[in-house]
Order: sequence, then structure tokens, then C-alpha cells
Amino acid sequence: MLHTVVSYLRFALPFLYLLGSWRWGDWRNWKEYYPTILFFVTVNFFISIIMYEYPLWTYKESFFIPNHTIVDFIIAFLIFPQIAFIFLSKYPFQAKMLNQIVYISFWVIFGIALESLFKAANLISYDHGWNFWWSLIVWIFMFFGLRLHHTRPILAWLVCFICTIFLITYFNIPLSKYK
Repeated sequence: MLHTVVSYLRFALPFLYLLGSWRWGDWRNWKEYYPTILFFVTVNFFISIIMYEYPLWTYKESFFIPNHTIVDFIIAFLIFPQIAFIFLSKYPFQAKMLNQIVYISFWVIFGIALESLFKAANLISYDHGWNFWWSLIVWIFMFFGLRLHHTRPILAWLVCFICTIFLITYFNIPLSKYK
């Protein structure tokens, strides 16, 4: 039952995020957010390529979505751009640091709750030492990274590069298998 309901949710999520971005997105200033949206999509694809032969997580098929690659494309092109747009549109840049941390925490909790739901419905699996706690760390870095890229893009790329090297090293991702 949970698998069925969450499968429908997975199908509906891009539309829900699109409605959310239409409602809460700062469309007058979309060009201001565009570089960070591209950063987000690029990092997602880069990680997908690195993990192609040695996935740390795998998206499972559901009623409407047949495989991991299609889910990854939907996330990259339909979900992550909307998340970044809404996140940055409503980000409290002028607020105190505590308010910014609370805002980021809300998004992290929301992201990890959705992932937990997909895990409970067996629509995502973890492999090669990956687990819920690593996902939580990624969600935290993801939203701090979006914030950082929006204000200091070079530093964000540097942090992303260092984190990627750490993941490759820590999880022994065999880059030697690639052509």
C-alpha cells in the first residue's frame, strides 16, 4: 500500500514543485537565481556520472517511472531547479544567522522526510556503505551549498570539489572502471 501511494507521490512531485515555484518563486528576479540552479543541476549530474558504475543509492522503479536513470533525470531537470528557485526566492538573506539556520533546517528536514518516505516504500536503496545518516549530511551540505553558491560561487565550487574527493576516497568509488 505504501509503495503504491508513494509511487503516485513520486509521479506528482515535479508538478507539485512546479506549482510551488509558481506560487512562491521570485519570478521577477529569476535570472539572479539561474547560475545557482545550473550549479545544482551540474553537481547532480557530476555525482551521477561518478557513481554510475558504483552507485551509493539507487532509485527503484515504480508505476510510472521505469528506472534509476529516468528518476535521476526527473530530479535533475524538474525537481532540483524548482527546489533551488523556491529556496533562494524565500531565503532570509538579511535576517540574523539563527533565522537563516532555521530556514535551512526546515528545507533539510523536508528533504530528509521525503527521502525517508521513499526509503520506507522501497523506492530507494542504499549501497556500498551509504545510509540514512550520509543522506542527512548531503541534504545539509546541499542547502548550505545553494546558499553559498548564490553569494560566493567560487568558494561553493571549491567546497563541492573537496566533498566529492572525500566521497570518492571514503566510499572507495573505483574511478579506474571508467573509459
